[in-house]
Amino acid sequence: MVWRTGLRSLTIVLVSAFLAAMPRCAAQSSGGGLSVIALGDAGESNGVLRGNAFYLTEMMMGRHDAGKPDLLLFLGDNFIPIGLNGAKNDIDGDVKARLGPFKEVLEALSRDRVHAIPGEHDYYARYAVENTGFFGLFHSTEGPTGISDKGARRETEIPSWTFHHRLPEELTLPIAEGAADSVQFIFFDSALPLRTATATWHPALEGLKGVLERSEVRTGVLWRVLCVHHPLRSVGVHGGYSVWDDEAQAVEYLTECDKDTNAAGFVRNWLDPEDLCTEKYRQYIDSVTAIIKLVGVKIHIVLGAHDRSLQLLYAPEVGVGCDACPRIQLISGAASLPTRVKLPAPPREFTSANSAPEKQGVSTPGFAQLQFDREHVRIVFISGRTGDPVDMGDGQTTFWVNRNGDLVDMPPPK
Repeated sequence: MVWRTGLRSLTIVLVSAFLAAMPRCAAQSSGGGLSVIALGDAGESNGVLRGNAFYLTEMMMGRHDAGKPDLLLFLGDNFIPIGLNGAKNDIDGDVKARLGPFKEVLEALSRDRVHAIPGEHDYYARYAVENTGFFGLFHSTEGPTGISDKGARRETEIPSWTFHHRLPEELTLPIAEGAADSVQFIFFDSALPLRTATATWHPALEGLKGVLERSEVRTGVLWRVLCVHHPLRSVGVHGGYSVWDDEAQAVEYLTECDKDTNAAGFVRNWLDPEDLCTEKYRQYIDSVTAIIKLVGVKIHIVLGAHDRSLQLLYAPEVGVGCDACPRIQLISGAASLPTRVKLPAPPREFTSANSAPEKQGVSTPGFAQLQFDREHVRIVFISGRTGDPVDMGDGQTTFWVNRNGDLVDMPPPK
């Protein structure tokens, strides 16, 4: 439920003043290479979003030692709860509320270096319930429903970014200025398949196949990153880890797809299959994986959101019989509405769950920074509360991925 009151302006002022007084230090940059920031589920205008934007701005302005980003990726659910599908007169205000905190970053990078994809919320057509009271002073909305691409088309018209929806597209950037070696980002609109019948998926899957086939014959592409909203793996709420166990002091699994043990989750997914346990979601995962396996072009990392948490999942067994298939799933969905996530379980599952009893496993807000060089990708999650690296389990804050797509120990100094 969303409440709009006259206190919003005062809240913004107080939060901005608080953030400005906070320390501005954090992760140590490795220096050189292509630096990429990925954040998803940034669609709610609140203090969490402004905190993330503050530290990203500090990086962009050179006041934060993680280094300036070369590329910014928005990983879907950019406007929650019904995208830009509302009244035309609300569009400018909605865009300003969500993207306004990133104004300096967007201006410094320009639209060629800011790219976005949709999530399911960017396609929801309307609210199931709307209530207005006290002579219009209070307005509440609940239950996003339906499907419309009007909002996605409106997002395409936002001048501060390049928006990719419907058919897959790609972006290739050099690892360093003038370098022949490059990183390819492949943008796949995962929200549309999950909101439509499987019979309509063919153009998108064929488009992905075409992008990969063209990539196979290109020279200089050292890294390939598949950018989706819906992850191929997750241990967050959409992956079933949604219940806080007071006795175990841990986030426990509860399926969202069984009518006997979780009737509410079953009905919700029957109406709108957004959890990994649903048949349609599994078909989406299988379809994308089959295309990658068929073409045989290496995908090193999948970047996703949807689950509103920070996760790095390593599955080396995925490479058995499919060397091209991605073993690293990175989820960066804690830009505005953090939710629960399974506690870390190194060396395979690294998460940002807060284990303090009062936090009940809710993710630390923040975003991911990826830095590419010829031999490795360096990954750090940066807290939107403090600007420091996030402890993702056993004190680990920095991750390295090699050219084979495996999680490895820190490489020796050059």
